[in-house]
Amino acid sequence: MTSPRAKPVAVFLINSLTGGGAERVMSTLLYGSQPWSERYDLHLILLDREPGAYPLPGWLTVHRLDSRFSLLRSLRLALPLLRRLKPVACISFLSRSNLVAIAAARLFGFKAIISERVSPSSHHRHTLGGRVARLATRLAYPRADRIVCPSAGVAHDLERNFAAQKMTVIANPLDAAMLAERAARPADATPDKPFIAAMGRLVENKNVSLLLAALAAARCDHHLVLLGDGPLRQQLEAQAAQLGLADRVHFLGFVENPFPLIATARFFVSSSNAEGFPNALVEAMALGVPVIATNCRSGPSEILDEDETLEIDALHHGRYGLLVPPGDAAALAMAIETMAGDAAQIHYRKAALQGVQRFDRASFLQRFWQVVESEIHISTAPVGNGPAPLVSGTSANLPNIP
Repeated sequence: MTSPRAKPVAVFLINSLTGGGAERVMSTLLYGSQPWSERYDLHLILLDREPGAYPLPGWLTVHRLDSRFSLLRSLRLALPLLRRLKPVACISFLSRSNLVAIAAARLFGFKAIISERVSPSSHHRHTLGGRVARLATRLAYPRADRIVCPSAGVAHDLERNFAAQKMTVIANPLDAAMLAERAARPADATPDKPFIAAMGRLVENKNVSLLLAALAAARCDHHLVLLGDGPLRQQLEAQAAQLGLADRVHFLGFVENPFPLIATARFFVSSSNAEGFPNALVEAMALGVPVIATNCRSGPSEILDEDETLEIDALHHGRYGLLVPPGDAAALAMAIETMAGDAAQIHYRKAALQGVQRFDRASFLQRFWQVVESEIHISTAPVGNGPAPLVSGTSANLPNIP
C-alpha cells in the first residue's frame, strides 16, 4: 500500500501584517487562497514582530521571526527556515522580503514570485540607505522568476531603471460586497460638518502636508478626517494648528473599519508623492465617493483616466475622478473647491461606481495563482469546486511588459 503523496509547499513572505496597503492585499490573497490549500501546504513567514492589523486564516501555518527590520538579520533567520520547508515557490511582498526570497530561491532552487507594490525609483530615498536599496534592487530583481506589479507604471519603472524582466500586471483586488457590508456598520464619531476623507500611513510619501496646505488655501469650509497613523503625526498636527485648521482636521489614527466614515464623506483625497496601486482610492470609489488624486507614479491615472502615461500640469478632469500634479498645493486647492460643488459630486459619484467595475477579487486570485503555477509547471485549471489534481505540464506563458 503506497502512502499518500505529500502536498508541495508554497510559502508567502512579507515583513509583517501591520496596517498598510500591501499588507491588506497580502491578507486578501491569504484568505482567498483557501481553495488552493487543498493543492498545497501553505505557509506564511513574517519577518518582523509587529502588531498585526489584519487577521490570519486558521488553516495557514504561520512562522513569526524577529528580524528587527534588518535585511541581514532577515536573511540569517529566514534562510534556514526556507531551506527546511523546501517550497516549490515563495510568494513575497515588499522590498526586503523580495530580496530574501530571491536570495533563498537562488540558493535552494525554488521559484521566487515577488511583488513590488510601489515604483522603486520614487520609493527609495536619496540617502545612503536609499542608494543601497536601489543597488540591491538593481542586482536582485532581474534574478526573480516572476515579478507581479499592481500597475503598468510600476512595471515600466522596474524595466527602465532596474533592468527587471518577467513582469505581470495584476491590479489589486476589490471585494465590493465586503466593503458594502462593512460600510453599513455604525461609524465612529464623525464631524457634524461636511467632511473630506483621506486614508494612509502618515509618512513622507503620502504627503498629507500637501493636503493640509491645499485645504487651508481652498475656498471651502469642509472638515478633514485623516484615517491612519505614522511617524509624522505630531508634525502634521502642528502644521494643521499653524494653518488655523486645528478645529477642522481630525486625526483618528488607525481605524479597524474605516469604511463607514469614508462612505459618509463628501469626497476622498489621495495626495501621495508615489503609489503602486492606491487601494484606498479604489475602495472609496466602490462606496460611491467622489475622488481626487495626485497624478503620481503610479496607479492614479490608470485608475481615474485609464491612461498610464498621462502627464498634466494643472487640474485635470479624468473619467472617474479629478487629478492634480504631485506636490501642487494650488492645483489641489482648486480641485477641492471644484469637488465641493454639488454638480461635480453628482457627476463623480456616478463615474466612480462605473470606473471601479474593472477590479474584481476573484479574477485577482485566479490570475495570481496562474502566475505561480505557470512558474512551477503545475496544471492551472481554475479552482472552483475543489482544486484540479496535481498534473505536470507547462501552462501558457503570461505576457511580459513590452
